[in-house]
Amino acid sequence: MYDIRDELGNVIDSRPTFDEAEQRIEEICAQATEQAAASGEGTRGMNLRWTIYDTRAGEVVGFMVLSPDDSGQPYTPISQAAAEREEHQA
Repeated sequence: MYDIRDELGNVIDSRPTFDEAEQRIEEICAQATEQAAASGEGTRGMNLRWTIYDTRAGEVVGFMVLSPDDSGQPYTPISQAAAEREEHQA
């Protein structure tokens, strides 16, 4: 099992596989970006951090840090952004 934990170490979700936990963090990042845009409040300097914790191994196996964009631009998942960078470099 893979726990998704916030900056304080609180478990906010659990998923059976790493890929599912990673996907859930992408969803959380998209929600945080939407909330930042909707609030209209500046998020400059704000960093949000989540970790993926493998409960069987007893260790952190991944993390995500996000500085929410309040400009109204939708969140771009890491996998999509990486693919776009590769296309531009080719």
